[in-house]
Amino acid sequence: MTKIMRELFFTGKFTVSALEAEIPDQLSPSQVLIENRYSMLSPGTELALFTGTHVGFADPEIGWCRYPIKAGYSSVGTVAAAGTEVPFRIGDQVVHYQPHADYSVLDVTKDIICPIPRELDSKLALFVRFGQIAFTAVCTSLNQGAVLILGCGLIGNLCAQLFQMQTGRQTIAADISPARILLAEKCGVKHTVDSLKENLKEAVYRITGGRGVDTAIEATGVPALVSECLEKINRHGEVILLSSTRGKVELDVYKLVHRKVTSIIGAHELRYPLFSEGASRNSHQDFSNLVLKGLCSGVLIAEPFITDIIPYTRVEEAYHWLLDDQDNHIGVIIDWEGV
Repeated sequence: MTKIMRELFFTGKFTVSALEAEIPDQLSPSQVLIENRYSMLSPGTELALFTGTHVGFADPEIGWCRYPIKAGYSSVGTVAAAGTEVPFRIGDQVVHYQPHADYSVLDVTKDIICPIPRELDSKLALFVRFGQIAFTAVCTSLNQGAVLILGCGLIGNLCAQLFQMQTGRQTIAADISPARILLAEKCGVKHTVDSLKENLKEAVYRITGGRGVDTAIEATGVPALVSECLEKINRHGEVILLSSTRGKVELDVYKLVHRKVTSIIGAHELRYPLFSEGASRNSHQDFSNLVLKGLCSGVLIAEPFITDIIPYTRVEEAYHWLLDDQDNHIGVIIDWEGV
């Protein structure tokens, strides 16, 4: 009897559909079948695809960004079947980076799959994927001074925590949302600035004792904040673009880049390979393992992010929450066993 899985697709602007596909009767030696329990919505890329605002829709060279598009990239579940060359056993709990679906077929030679330690709540393991993305900025940074992160959403918050965890550098997270500032503080971010209430430049100098910041991370995708980052860093500083910018950016290159001798660095996750190559330990797999270790030890805090657990039938409504009520809906999790 043929088994069917349900996968979520963006099928048009503001439209999400559950489409059916067959599960293969036989797996290759390197394939694994996972019965998913949870998956989590991305308030960044997924929301841009849901609203049709992703820059890829208008760019003919970004061919994948056309409806229908599979939705999602963070899931946890149980190994239901495994090929002969798969290092997992039936019943193992894993986190992986495939779209929203009740079942997923993965290949261990091509896909990141991390075993979930028994002591970790599987819902928290969903944040490994987002932490791996944020880790890209930490690994990319070449400077040693203080760090300013613009945006305390999911990625920005995790990025701030990871800078603290991995580097010990003084880290400042700024946002215009009091709710997100409070969330960052609950997650252990030591220095925060509500930039609607306080002049950001003055706050940065106050916190750093007049030294300023040598690194600024753009973690919102708002085009205007690229210039904001360049304005706030010291001479010879670096601006790291962690979030995908949602539109064109206008820059005073002479004033903010040329004369300040600054660097603008792209930190898309494609900067690093999926798996370690040679002596390098900078890969998606390595970053994922470090994030997982941080979650297990409690150094990296994710539980306050979880705001909603929903059945897949409410996912379209949930994307509207992320769009229209961002302070109250941040970590939205699909429970595939929910009704």
